[in-house]
Amino acid sequence: MVPFPTPPAWLLACVVCVDLYELYRSHLAAGRQAATLTVQEELARHLVADHLDQVPDYVTGCPSCVEWRAVAANAGDAARIVAAEDLRHRACHLFAPTMPTS
Repeated sequence: MVPFPTPPAWLLACVVCVDLYELYRSHLAAGRQAATLTVQEELARHLVADHLDQVPDYVTGCPSCVEWRAVAANAGDAARIVAAEDLRHRACHLFAPTMPTS
């Protein structure tokens, strides 16, 4: 199993973050993939909405970050449309395991 990142102290100090994080880990441990992804998205949305200044930059070695960075670099409608998804992906690096590239 891919190791989980250690959540930052500020994340563990937020009641909403903690509740969602514990629910995420619970669904993941139980093998409930659809529920895990739903809670992951909910936690990422919360992180972007309430902790935007804490969302990390792109993570080296993450193939999804490489793709999101390339999209975000393009000016125009496409970049505006995916900006929120890009932020939610990077927010997931605060609590979700990063899948290996090989």
